[in-house]
Amino acid sequence: MENEKFQLINGVDVELDDSVISAYTENDSGFEAVVSAEKIPQLVGSFIGLLDEPVFFFLELPKNADEEDTGYDIYYLDNCTIPVAKAIMKRYGELLVQDGISRFGFGSHSSNDEIYVMDYQQISIYCPEKRKTAALLSDLSIKKVNKLRTMWEGFSEETPGISLRVDVNGENVFDIVENLKSEGMYKAEDK
Repeated sequence: MENEKFQLINGVDVELDDSVISAYTENDSGFEAVVSAEKIPQLVGSFIGLLDEPVFFFLELPKNADEEDTGYDIYYLDNCTIPVAKAIMKRYGELLVQDGISRFGFGSHSSNDEIYVMDYQQISIYCPEKRKTAALLSDLSIKKVNKLRTMWEGFSEETPGISLRVDVNGENVFDIVENLKSEGMYKAEDK
């Protein structure tokens, strides 16, 4: 497992060197990680299982689907059970993980624990009780490091990172909001 090749999601186009690995650092509020594409669904799904109900799902989408830097709209689906959150990952997980322009996560309304999957496969995990989450990261062969190396550090004018919208089975991330509106998904007020 030591020489696992770091896999990019379909929605990211970057020049990657061997210094980017699945790894995490610990901070006061939880963990920061960079995670290979194939490990993200299992990390998110397992973390959902650690949450206290009620659970929420959130999705951040660019205000303009054709431009990266126009800001994001945030959509929430509140008061979910763990089985509902896991069903969202089963139904939309591949699309959520593989898409390069959106960000998403799940959290607990009662404990405030949260996993937030961001740009370029960076993941923030907020959790006051870190032991179970640290064990989960270790079980997925995500190494603890002193300094996290992200894809951003390899970007330059000559080698920029590119985020792309992807389709999976004819759907894109904007379809998720439409599909879950009937279940109560709503747009947060602009801030």
